[in-house]
Amino acid sequence: MTGIGVHGDDYTEIIGMQNIGLTDFLNPDPYKHTIQILGLPNFYTYWWAYPVLGYEYQWIYDFIKIFVHCLSIKLIFVFAKDYFNSDRALLFSLLFVLYPLHDATTYWYMTLYYVTIPAILLYAHSLIRNDRYFLGFVLTLIGSMWHYASPPYVLGMAMVFFFEKKFKQGILFLIPGLIYLLYYFWFKHSFPDVERRISPEIEILSFLKNFLLQIVSFLEASLGPSYWLKVFFSIQSLSLLSLAFVLVIFGCLLKFWNISSKNKINKPLFISLIIVVLLSFSMFALTGLYSHTAFNLSNRTTIYGSLLLAFLITTYITHKKISLIIITIIFIAPVFGLSDHWKKWNTNQKIIINNITHNEELKITDIDSTVVITGNNYSKLGPFSHIEFFSMPWHVIALFENNTKSKQVIALQNFTELDGEILIDKKYGYTYPLKNKILLYDSNNNSIREISMIELNQVIKKNKKDIRHWTQLTKDSVIHKIIIWLSPRLDYLFE
Repeated sequence: MTGIGVHGDDYTEIIGMQNIGLTDFLNPDPYKHTIQILGLPNFYTYWWAYPVLGYEYQWIYDFIKIFVHCLSIKLIFVFAKDYFNSDRALLFSLLFVLYPLHDATTYWYMTLYYVTIPAILLYAHSLIRNDRYFLGFVLTLIGSMWHYASPPYVLGMAMVFFFEKKFKQGILFLIPGLIYLLYYFWFKHSFPDVERRISPEIEILSFLKNFLLQIVSFLEASLGPSYWLKVFFSIQSLSLLSLAFVLVIFGCLLKFWNISSKNKINKPLFISLIIVVLLSFSMFALTGLYSHTAFNLSNRTTIYGSLLLAFLITTYITHKKISLIIITIIFIAPVFGLSDHWKKWNTNQKIIINNITHNEELKITDIDSTVVITGNNYSKLGPFSHIEFFSMPWHVIALFENNTKSKQVIALQNFTELDGEILIDKKYGYTYPLKNKILLYDSNNNSIREISMIELNQVIKKNKKDIRHWTQLTKDSVIHKIIIWLSPRLDYLFE
């Protein structure tokens, strides 16, 4: 995992927190750190790295990620032993934590909480099950307060105890989750302009449509074409060294593979994991901002369903060699391939940032000019746009803020269009008046030149389409119409 570095909003926070003092960090302003106030344990545990480490010590970010994932595997292994033999418990833990479906949670520092929360809560669940009530309750409270991603796990996993008629244990596990929900809604009431996860325009019909989109998109991302395309292109990304590791691991497992006999499915746990998934769907349906995908940094949302998938695979896998081959194809090889992909993209990002920092022509741009960027919106996993870079407007602003005088810097996207003398970002609804000099910055060649409005229009028309999902190739089809009916905001993907 070393060499993967930082990605996405990590860069924005590194720049934004450069001058933060200890007092400001310990007493974060809700209007500066917004939703991080909803997860103070996560903020204090991980976000200190942004002002302290900056860009310079990326190996420490990698070390933290490795440590967190190893600890999470251990904690979830302890939980899984309540339901499986040790070998299957280890398989369950590895599958859940490292599942390639949600590689953003593995390699993106900012999303470590997506792994930390279930690790703490599942371990606490095991402690309470084994009558270690005080420590179990304390850890459940910490896990619940860790971040707003916790409620589906707390509310869903409490049901295991209730199904087993262990009401005392169920209530002990449930109370911290209810405390967090009270805190969340108090915050929403106190800072209505800060908390925007629950859409104020949400209605019953739109919620139901969003919920249906959650179900359909998760099934497609985890079992449909998207996952198998991701597996194929992840394996294609393997370096020779990683391929050698995969073959060695496969050879060792082939020789010693003798997994214990299959368990009967644990119905209370199975039903509770389904509830966890449905609660996560409800949570995302309230926002109306997320649908599940196997690609992009937003694939972090699939981690809830991955818990159920890991449980089913662990329950039904057999000692036959074909099971080992399947695990190698859908899990081991893609994990190594994705690791190589993230490392390669991190190297590319560092080159681009270095180019921006040392480009003297960028530094002398006029304050009222507009800089339009081409290239490097996403990494490319095969034909698919995967890890976001310039595709996030706030990220662009952060990277260019101290490296150009221009106050209007825009990355050209598929959904960017020119209307007269106004450049429009159809996804985020931003508009950029083009009344003065227009400068085109080619991030691949680190070159900048002045262009006319006519030339800009030509560049927009020639801009290559970013394919984030295979359904984008079905424009004007029944699939397209169904997607837009479920979520009209996704129409920009088909432009």
